[in-house]
Amino acid sequence: MKTQTQNFTNLKNSKVVNRIFKNVVGLSIVAIFASCVPEGDNDLEVLEPQPDGIALNNRFQENRIDALQEFTIDAATGGIITGAQGTQVTFQPNSFGLNGSPVTGNVTVQLIEIYDKASMLLNNKSTLGKRANGDKEALKSAGEFFINAKQGANELDLLAIANVNSRPVDFADLDGGMKIFRGGPDQDCDGIDDDCDWVEADEDGNGEQDDAQIRDAQGADGEFATYNYNIGTFGWTNLDRWYNYAGAKTEIFIDVPAEFNQDNCAVYLSYDGEPTALARMDVYNTEIEMFTEHYGLIPVGLEVHIIMVTEIEGQLHYAIQGTTIVEDHIEVISSLSPISQPALESLINGLP
Repeated sequence: MKTQTQNFTNLKNSKVVNRIFKNVVGLSIVAIFASCVPEGDNDLEVLEPQPDGIALNNRFQENRIDALQEFTIDAATGGIITGAQGTQVTFQPNSFGLNGSPVTGNVTVQLIEIYDKASMLLNNKSTLGKRANGDKEALKSAGEFFINAKQGANELDLLAIANVNSRPVDFADLDGGMKIFRGGPDQDCDGIDDDCDWVEADEDGNGEQDDAQIRDAQGADGEFATYNYNIGTFGWTNLDRWYNYAGAKTEIFIDVPAEFNQDNCAVYLSYDGEPTALARMDVYNTEIEMFTEHYGLIPVGLEVHIIMVTEIEGQLHYAIQGTTIVEDHIEVISSLSPISQPALESLINGLP
């Protein structure tokens, strides 16, 4: 009888067995996952970044906060503040109040100055005015201003008329038709984050719209002029005139890409040749899925630029298209491009 000797390998430490075991387990896992995927769903859907209207509105509000300048004044003596762009506001003594009574001590005066088209757009302060009959028309602006006062956590009232002087203006650029516009009586336009339609202001209560006065002055660079007007309450004011245009007028429609609507983007109409005329297309027609102004007051033959902005994953996106208005105008925007805010500011302020 032959004796057979058998050598048994220690299976626990075998690399070959371990490799086989791992392969079997791996195939089992793949089989399990494959059995869990419904037939026809093997192609995973790729989610594209979406426009974010909340982020865009937050950007507008943050831009206003960044533009806010603060000054300290003694409430008893009043005084003059001068903004970085040259706006001056003069306050009379004892003109800051709380619950109708003058306050004492130091107060903080707040000021925002908006003089260019890019600042109007990126602060969402377009020059769209509202007529007494409800029609909305573009305004040509000589400046938009937010003026406010606080003492500690208390918002103060203006008890006496304050005087506002615009930044210096070249005589060649003066416009004698400038008037004062504020938020309508049915709207709250007192706070920095408030939005409102601009309506003709009557600060002195005489039943007539307030005019801006023109003042001559002399500076280091020679003679210049400023617009001058009074305010009786704090909040937003706009130095404007109606953008009057003789001739036929029409409606305009802006056809934006399918994923965009009134909740996630903003569309503006920039008037060529007018560096401070910017109207927001504030109506979105859900039936035809287009932006419009719906009053039929855009002049036929007018040269304009359409500006569309949104925010996608923290990045501004934009489109700018030049066009000449025709009857029943439809402007198609097919795509947007990413851009930084400073670059967009430069593009907008460089428009004709």
